[in-house]
Amino acid sequence: MKRIFYILLAGETVSDLGDNLFGIAIDWYLYSLTRSSFLVGVISGAFSLLVLMSLVTGFVADKHVKTQVMRLVDIFQITIMVTAGVIYGHRTITLIPFILILFLTRIVGTFFGPAENTLIPQLVPKDALGKANGLNQSFGMISEMIGLLVGSTLIVWLSLADFMWVNALTFGISLICVSIVHRKHHEVLTPPTNDDSDRWYTGIQYIKRTPMLRAIISLALVINLALGPIMSLNVVWVRQNLHSNSMVYGIMQIALMIGVILGNIVAAALKIPLKRKMILSLSVVSLAVIGMVLLPNVLMTLAMRLLIGLGAGTINVAVFTLLQSTTPANILGRVNGAMMAGTNLALPLGMMLGGIFSVRLGVGGVYLVGAACALITLALFSHVKVSEPD
Repeated sequence: MKRIFYILLAGETVSDLGDNLFGIAIDWYLYSLTRSSFLVGVISGAFSLLVLMSLVTGFVADKHVKTQVMRLVDIFQITIMVTAGVIYGHRTITLIPFILILFLTRIVGTFFGPAENTLIPQLVPKDALGKANGLNQSFGMISEMIGLLVGSTLIVWLSLADFMWVNALTFGISLICVSIVHRKHHEVLTPPTNDDSDRWYTGIQYIKRTPMLRAIISLALVINLALGPIMSLNVVWVRQNLHSNSMVYGIMQIALMIGVILGNIVAAALKIPLKRKMILSLSVVSLAVIGMVLLPNVLMTLAMRLLIGLGAGTINVAVFTLLQSTTPANILGRVNGAMMAGTNLALPLGMMLGGIFSVRLGVGGVYLVGAACALITLALFSHVKVSEPD
């Protein structure tokens, strides 16, 4: 693969490291401020609605130079982190300003992913896309593991403002790397046309015409509704059910990341149709959730989180590679954005419902109900005939 891809990868790895240091601080401070699984679930779900921005950000990625979009995102993120670091360096943390800062950084961040995913096929040969996506996700997971391990250790020593300053620094390194790619890669944009292929909704139309993509979205909607609470109630599970500390939370997240890396490897080695790969992977995820609840201890949670990551990692690489290798280049950003929005549309609702029902069922009860619903959905999906692209 070209050296320019590795420069991009290096910048994003460092940026992901800072993001995850900041992310574990966010999760911990959010629960400390609210002390409520209900509010954690609802707030996490509300922020996840920002995935709908992918319909807009995918269009932006198609219509503008990708590296220019990515540089602007890094500049805005640095500005937000520095400003917030100054504010929280002199004031006590309160919930509303905390949520506003999170909203700003996350809405700006939604522009980065579609631009990066659309840029990668321009930097590497088509036959290397699977490897490139695997490396991109694997290095992202490694940086997350380091960030979570270090963050869970430092959270008792550093303030939220300190984490913001570190995050600003890593965005700066990302900005430098993306600027190098910008100078070395001269992108030629597709001239605008007057037909429907030049509209923001072109990605949605393409998905409607592609049976496999429609099937992926339909399945993801139900699965994310059922398993959404697993993402939003992690901290609550550790503190209420395992009665553990931030270090255990960090290690639990690391186990998930290791699983995703293994899943990236399995995705390339598992030579079976995508539909079967989806059913197998998501069945592993659902059964792992059930195992985690039935034996609620630290070791079992770590083992099951590893399996959850394995299932998720396997399906992620396969779907990204399918999109990048079969979608016309001039609409890839919009198709990618529409897929992100479509597959994650039910996730915020799942997170919110998880927070609401956890008050009555407990976190474990919500996990069990979600896993059971996911398994029933997969059994029904196995009987649906879907044609796959070559």
